[in-house]
Amino acid sequence: QHGLTRASHLVDQMLQLARLDPESGLPDPQAVDLAMVAEVVCAELGAEILRKNIDFDLSVSAPCAVSGQSDWLRVLIRNLVDNAIRYTPEHGSVRVCIRQKDGACELTVSDSGPGIPVAERSNVLRRFHRLKHAEQSGSGLGLPIVARIAELHGAQLTFGDSASAGLEVKVHWTL
Repeated sequence: QHGLTRASHLVDQMLQLARLDPESGLPDPQAVDLAMVAEVVCAELGAEILRKNIDFDLSVSAPCAVSGQSDWLRVLIRNLVDNAIRYTPEHGSVRVCIRQKDGACELTVSDSGPGIPVAERSNVLRRFHRLKHAEQSGSGLGLPIVARIAELHGAQLTFGDSASAGLEVKVHWTL
């Protein structure tokens, strides 16, 4: 069952990458409220948050709408939040923050997991790249999908260290 679930997830991610083909562009962009999308994603992941007893916080300082495709932005947010939950140990913390500041919208996902070494941060955006000592299963496609969706939406993706010694991922849209 675990093998079938993993294979199904891999096929789904490969199909997502195919849909994000450079020639396809951004279909039918509309105003998308990032907070609403994040709330739905976080609710869907609630069972895993509770199972790991994670200190979880979703904060929205102001409404933040970006031009884009809501289904793809949902995939972007889900991949980032799911990774944060997966790599955060039990009783750790995950923070999701959406804010609008100085003509920009910013989504930040930070966790108290092991983080990604600075030297590896550009490598994790390559398809199928996995960290050598990664304890969690995965295909190495989640962050490349996030990077492609951010690119299609005119957003910048950056990695940093979180305040709790884990990883902080920011997606920044200039409005």
